[in-house]
This record gives sequence, structure tokens and C-alpha cells, in this order.
Amino acid sequence: MQRSVPTSIAADAGDPGYLAELLRRASSIELGERREWQTLLHYRSAPAGAGTLSDAADPRFFLAPAGRTDPRAELTATLRAFFDTRPVGGDPQPAQCAFRARYRWLQRELAFDHHRLPPQPCERFQQWLRQLNADSATLVFTSAYLNNPASLFGHTLLRLDRRGQTEQTRLLAHAVNYAADDSGSHGLMYAVDGMTGGFQGKFDIQPYYQLVRTYSDLESRDIWEYRLNLSESQLQRLLEHVWELRDIRFDYYFFKENCAWQLLTLLEVADPALRLSDEFTLWTLPPDTIRWLVRQPGLVGDVTARPARGTAIRRRYEALSPAERRLARRLRDEPAVVTQPAFVRLAPERQALLLELALHERQHRRAGSPRDKTAPPPDPVAHRLLAARNRLPAAAPVEIEPYATRPETGHASRRLGLGLGQRDGTTFLELSARASYHDLLEPDAGYTPDAQIELLSVALRRYADSDRLALERLTLLDITSLPPSNALTPRPAWRFHAGWAPYPRSDCLDCAAFTLGGGLGLATETRWPWRTVWFGLPGLEFDYGNEFIGDHRAGLAMTAGALLQPATGWKLLASATWLDYRLGETGAALRATISQHLALDRDLALRLDWRDLEGAHELQLGFHAYF
Repeated sequence: MQRSVPTSIAADAGDPGYLAELLRRASSIELGERREWQTLLHYRSAPAGAGTLSDAADPRFFLAPAGRTDPRAELTATLRAFFDTRPVGGDPQPAQCAFRARYRWLQRELAFDHHRLPPQPCERFQQWLRQLNADSATLVFTSAYLNNPASLFGHTLLRLDRRGQTEQTRLLAHAVNYAADDSGSHGLMYAVDGMTGGFQGKFDIQPYYQLVRTYSDLESRDIWEYRLNLSESQLQRLLEHVWELRDIRFDYYFFKENCAWQLLTLLEVADPALRLSDEFTLWTLPPDTIRWLVRQPGLVGDVTARPARGTAIRRRYEALSPAERRLARRLRDEPAVVTQPAFVRLAPERQALLLELALHERQHRRAGSPRDKTAPPPDPVAHRLLAARNRLPAAAPVEIEPYATRPETGHASRRLGLGLGQRDGTTFLELSARASYHDLLEPDAGYTPDAQIELLSVALRRYADSDRLALERLTLLDITSLPPSNALTPRPAWRFHAGWAPYPRSDCLDCAAFTLGGGLGLATETRWPWRTVWFGLPGLEFDYGNEFIGDHRAGLAMTAGALLQPATGWKLLASATWLDYRLGETGAALRATISQHLALDRDLALRLDWRDLEGAHELQLGFHAYF
């Protein structure tokens, strides 16, 4: 441990006259305005152009009282602190050690005279560097996880790869993970806090295998690893800055200053010539940042897939014959199946495949929560399965590919649309826009298959008999998950929707009302003549608007439909929703939709929709462009 210096001699550390000289030189070359300094302190233009503001919200990160908004004052205070040995920072220690990246950069720019400004040994920092033993960095993307609002769009983190690391030992590396502390927020307040900066975020250094256990093993999220081509000096600068950020708090926002945003700022510290975060002004989604990173010349190297445990289970199950699937469902709970004739007749490599599948599925079911630190009790069934597996040769090979493909291969998440159609014989022109992200009809490349997440989607229409624009729909959030279930790993299908939807009347073609609804059911798939996902979602719906008696109606809803994919880039969706309203304006209603989406290019598509909106019929043809 580094020894602290008594306060009585702290002011005498170094040459006070030399401090004045350094301050004059720093001012003359305007170091406080340099891009390197701005990135180290996470400065950017304040809202409405009102000066400068740091993303860091922790006073321990600043040495000047106005340091969060005044880069020059913070640089002056930092130089003063280098002549002092009193502890500062999130992990209190002398400033030369607490803010190591700042010290190294100012040392290079001002060529410190070590006789007049003695360097601190910073043994704790050096020990930390030796423990990490990093010689490269890898950006890690985990696919979307629809059961956690904070991970709807995926997650990114940074792995610090060790010297001499191999494919088999990369799990032992450490990773830099930025996440929110949401422990005190629940229900509706969770969403409010997440969108308004009510959470505190911070960087943590964790073993990579712990994060893989959480994201891949427990949440079944496929992982993609992007090797970064950082020079030795860039990696050193990044590590020094990560050291400075330990336990420093930031305001966390789901859609802007989140994990993806903060990792971009880390890479800007490593290479200040990068202007990564400037690309994202209103929201920052992890897949969008991956697309932007791979466009940077020479920044991204090899890309490696790490399929989730759930993905491996499903791929192996899909590779089985119907008879083998029946054996697999029994085998996970009945090890005695290995002695039955139907199992014994299988080739040894097929027996091994079934046993491995049973073992993995059993381990997956018994896995605890991410916060569960206790080891599960011994599993005698798994022990018997493992003993049987060890008597067999290698299992029949099965290609395990992630279901969620590389995010940069998909369409951009923002969308503009232009459509022309008719509703009950009246022609209209529609303009639409979507902030993000993906719907069921769009190609699955780069996104979680059979899932839809739409955020802030709006459509405006002008009818031929009107001279004004009318709101057709405004989607605040729409999430649909249709994972095809199977007997081995049954999973529910579900949907949630909040926003304004059209409710036309004979005397009001453009009437709309607020709708809140959801459902929980099942989905299954067939493969002939082409892949089709069939789904049924019983649920509830609440509508509010002037069009209804008592201004509202609420009741039961039953949605059923099919999602078809006749060819790559071409999908069709047919669905119908029967509604039985029991509160407010009572009665039954039916809504039906048939839509098709044809991808003309990765970021251009043709859309055709037919709708029956409780008796009002419409047909629309439109183009969608993604950016």
C-alpha cells in the first residue's frame, strides 16, 4: 500500500514557483481547450449552448468547485493538486495517482521537471495494472433482452484481454461494464427514473466470466465480440482513465447516456481523434453504436460469436429427429432412459448428443439468478447423465450459430415513411417516422428474431377532403415477443403497447384514441411451405378518447395471427384481434390486418397494408427508408 504524506508537509511537496510557471505555460497554449482535456473530463456543450458541462455528476471527479462546467478552472486545480499529497478522487489517494490519465497527459504536454515536481510512486495503480495484465481490448455486444427494460436494445461492455490469452482462457479476462444502480426503483417509477436521469450509473471492473454467466447463461443472450485495434499508447491511456473512473457516479439515462454512450466516450479518451459520441444527439442505442464503430477505418478487427447457452440448447434440439426429441425430453429427468432399447439402438455419437443436450438443459433450468451467490445443491440426476456421457465418444457435431446476427448487418433503426392509400373510399397521403428500432415485418438480420420493439413512432395523414394534417397514430412503446415454443424449452409469447391508435367513425375518418394493452400467450412455428410463426395472445385492452361513451372502454382482447417469410427480405403478417369491452362503452369489436414488407435494399423497403378497423377499411402502399 502507498503511504500517505502528513498534511503538514503536503503544501511543501514540489516547488511552488514551478507551479506558477506551469500554470502560465498551460494558459499560453490553452491546454484547457484541447480535445484531449475535454475527453478526459467528459466535457461537452451544455444544453442550449450554455457553456460546457461534464457528463460526470460526482463532485469527487473534480478538483475545482466549478470544475464540472469550467475546463480551465479544473485544469488549474489539477496542476495545483499535483503538488499536493492529500487524498482526492473516488478512491482517495494523491492527485497524481487518483487522476493518472490527467497526470500522464499534462506531463507529456508540459514536460514536468521531476526535480521540481516529484512524481508519486502510485503503487496501487501499478499493482492494478499488473493484475489486469491487458494488452488489447474487445468491445462486447450482447443481444436484446426483452424481459429487462434497461436491456431492450442490447448492451455493450469492454473486455480487457490479457497477454498470452487464448480462446480457452479469454473468460478469465476482466471487463469494464457501465450500468445503472436501479435497486431502489420499481414499477412505473422505474421507467420514469430511467428516462429522466433518476438512476446513478458507474463503471465497474468485473471478471468477464461473471458477465457471460449473467448475459449468456442466465438470460440466454447471444454475444458478439469485436476486437479493437488500439495502439499500445491508446490502450494505456484508456486503462489510466478507467482507473480514474472507478466508483465515480454519472447520471444514467436509458436512451442517451447509457452503456453504449459511455463506452464511446472511453474510446474517445483512448483516441481523441475519434468523434464517436457526436453522432448521437437524442438517443444512443447499442446496435447503432456498433454500426458506427465498424465504419471507422481500421478500428475494428476480428469479430467472434459467443452463442448463449439457450441458443446451444435450441440448436441441438432442432437437429434431432422427432423420435430423438421424445427421448431428449424424457432423458433430462430420467437417466434410466439410456438403458431402453430406443436409446440403445442409436449410434453412439447420437447418444452422446442427446446426453449433452439433457445435461445443458438441466443446468440451464437449475441456474440461479445473477444475484444468487450460493452454489446450487448437488444434482444426482446430472451426475448419472454425466457418467453415461463419459462412456461415449464425441457427440455428433451440430453447428451452433447465434439467432441474433451481428448488429451491423441489419437495417438502421431510425425510419422515415411515405405512403398513399384509401380509407373507406377517401384518398390520403401519410408521412411517418420512427425513432427506433425494429418491427416484426422487417428483416431479422442484426436483430432478435420474431421480436418487435418500436419506440416513438408517429404517422400523420392528409385526406383528400381535408386541408389539414391529422394524427393517425403515435406509438410510445410497442414490444412484441413471439419465440416459437417447443416441448423441451417452452417460452411464452407476449405483447405490450402504449400510444395513440386510429379509431375511425363514419363522421370522423381521422379519429384516434389512447390505447394501453397487452397479452400473454404462445407461439409455434412450421416450416412448410415456408417458415411461419403462429401465435395466440389473450390479454386486456384499455382505450381512452372522446369517441367513446364515458370517454373510455376496457375489456378482454384475443389476438391471433401468423408471421410468414416466403423468401429472404420478404415477410407477411396476418392478424386479427377480437375485443370484448365490459367497462365504459361496452360491446364487441374486431380488428384485422394483413401486411407485407419487401426489403429492396438493407435500408429501403416497400410496405403494403390492408386493415379492417372495426368496420372501416383501408389499403395503403408505402416506402420506408432507414437511417
